[in-house]
Amino acid sequence: MTAEGDRAARRATLVGIVGNGLLFLVKGGAGMASGSLALVSDALNSLVDVAASAGIAYSVHVARRAPDQGHPFGHQRAEPLAALGVAIFTAILGVSVTRAALERIVEGAEPIRAPALALGTLLLSMLGNLVLSRYLRRRGEELDSPAILANAVESENDIWTSLAALAGVAAAAAGIPVVDAMAGALVGVWIVVGGYRFGRRNIDYLMGASPGPKLLGEIRAAAQGVTGVNGVHDVRGHYVGHHVHVELHVEVDEEMRTRQSHDVGGAVRHAVERLPSIDRAFVHVDPVLDSTLVVETLVATERLASRIFTELAQRSAGRPALAGAWEILATRALARAERLTVVRRLKGAGWHFAETDLPPDRLIGRKERLERILARIGGGTVGPAEAVEIALELEETTAEDDYRAATTPLDGSLTGSVERASPPPPHRVVVAERLRAARDAEGDGALRDRLGLLVSHLDRPGPPA
Repeated sequence: MTAEGDRAARRATLVGIVGNGLLFLVKGGAGMASGSLALVSDALNSLVDVAASAGIAYSVHVARRAPDQGHPFGHQRAEPLAALGVAIFTAILGVSVTRAALERIVEGAEPIRAPALALGTLLLSMLGNLVLSRYLRRRGEELDSPAILANAVESENDIWTSLAALAGVAAAAAGIPVVDAMAGALVGVWIVVGGYRFGRRNIDYLMGASPGPKLLGEIRAAAQGVTGVNGVHDVRGHYVGHHVHVELHVEVDEEMRTRQSHDVGGAVRHAVERLPSIDRAFVHVDPVLDSTLVVETLVATERLASRIFTELAQRSAGRPALAGAWEILATRALARAERLTVVRRLKGAGWHFAETDLPPDRLIGRKERLERILARIGGGTVGPAEAVEIALELEETTAEDDYRAATTPLDGSLTGSVERASPPPPHRVVVAERLRAARDAEGDGALRDRLGLLVSHLDRPGPPA
């Protein structure tokens, strides 16, 4: 971050401290004067925000320090570490608030003394939190600071806790004082929940969690787009603070000169580090005769198919025959993926297979179709008929030939090693029998016909894949 950005971050955290401090003083004073437990609880919630803002201010200062000999990768973990401490403090305070409110309920709630003061204070608090949250969110996005953004989220949540307190005060003013204590308990529970959510998110940053498949896919695409890169594999990332360090292997032609391959690796590093959340990329260059892109794509396709069929099997629990068909198809796809994974490792070690002439674009198109289907399956928009079409595509002659070419070593002496290293997919005959049972038990005529077509594909003569 630039010096100007560092000053902006300090200003943002200072505004958070002052703003929440004022809200705490106003609500605390009004709560004591009115005797409203809900308002006092809401004031303590603002006190939590003061502590959070103070911790965040210090952590932002530490996190912006340049790397040094003792911390060669910087001090970025300071922000999530401070946030975790705030989360623990928040949860403890929330438990105390809830306990006090429950004791008030058991002992018998008393009417509040100045309902108009309490109501006006809470309305002012909601307005103040709205203005503060908008400011902190804008600054957090501009500075890419998870700590400041977390503070903005807490200010937004405080609007809802103030609303709960407002309902309690209004009910107490109407002659139902127990609702004020109940609202205080609700605010206490909300404080605990907020501390838990705050802490869980930052634990991932501290534990070096993976950033997730979407970002890993963007990293792969950035590396693959560099001239001279024939393939990308073993892409792994982990959080260092709220930024990501990534390791990846790129494949270049084995005849490429050392200086050229070094330049390709440097270009990949720069391309990946240009992604917004990437702090550092570590690139290993693999000189290979043939790219593993085809095999990587086939592995991903089979794993996607297995996940789709597994999901459908779980949804078909009330139709045992159909569920059994999805299960055997999932097992078959997963077994093919495992064998292809063995092939990829052997290719990386210098062995050659017969898939050299397979067109990557066609295989990538098939994989992307399955990715789109898997993205839809959670919404329940993928039905059995569409899943049968997936199976038909994977069992057709072209797909079977692709798989066979990718898993056939040019050196025949390696065949036994490949087969011993991974279990074979279920035999076509076994799969056909399970699908035939599903077809015979199926009441939907159109689905029965499509299952029958799939059975005929599996019954065709030729070597099983």
